[in-house]
Amino acid sequence: MPNYDYEKMKRIPVDPKIIAEIQKSSQMRSEQGEGWLAGWGGPSGYGFFATLPMEERLVYAAVLENYSTPAEIEGVTGLASGQVDRGLSGLRKKGLVSEEKVTT
Repeated sequence: MPNYDYEKMKRIPVDPKIIAEIQKSSQMRSEQGEGWLAGWGGPSGYGFFATLPMEERLVYAAVLENYSTPAEIEGVTGLASGQVDRGLSGLRKKGLVSEEKVTT
């Protein structure tokens, strides 16, 4: 499990389509070097996180790092409580977190 850089995760710096193109080319992949996109969980993690709105993206990363209360998630992500609540709500609707995983 990577240690996520929440500040960098606030925006998606590269279009996921470009990441997919790089993945298709062995030369382009080798140019990226070891640990390419490691802070996102690798290229597939980047592709997944890129599909989530910013609040959900940061909250989900925090949950993956075993932060389980909204207060803990606020502390590590820098999001306001309302943003954490919206992120959790969106993730619950997508079935990515449950009440058991995130306690209040």
